Amino acid sequence: MIASIFAAAAAISALINNAAPDFSLTDQSGHAFSLSDQRGHVTVLYFGYTHCPDICPTTLAAIASALRQIGPNADRDIKVAFITDDPARDTQKTLRDYVTLFDPHFVGLDGSSAALAPIYKGYHVWFTRLPNQGSAAGYLLAHSSYIYMIDKTGVVRTIDDWHTPPATIAAHLRKLYQ
Repeated sequence: MIASIFAAAAAISALINNAAPDFSLTDQSGHAFSLSDQRGHVTVLYFGYTHCPDICPTTLAAIASALRQIGPNADRDIKVAFITDDPARDTQKTLRDYVTLFDPHFVGLDGSSAALAPIYKGYHVWFTRLPNQGSAAGYLLAHSSYIYMIDKTGVVRTIDDWHTPPATIAAHLRKLYQ
């Protein structure tokens, strides 16, 4: 078990200073979103799901706080994309309602399981369904929680996790933004 954790951490770290795996998905308004179309902007990717009770809202709130620390236009200039781990429940409307709670410029992305699978593989995203009997949500997902920061040329420069304080996220983004 510990060996597999270290192997996963090494694979995620190997993304740093390499081109971010490109992908195309659909945003919460039904428009196409391609990572390669974001060139010229710093881009933040975060994978999660809208029914997450703790890690996802904490992380998205931290990213939103970091953007406010950078400056008044950071949330327009730095593209933040929340990619669903739960395409069965995360509809465009659900994603729109969820991501805009944190910042009106955040983008929620979904696609078919077939479209998402190579993206999960490319970013070493993992999750597993857990029963949550007695809950209206029906199930929870145990999942990885990394914040991928991609520079204006499409290269992954920093990967933080959900424990990273907003000030640290802001410092990492500020280096890429300026």
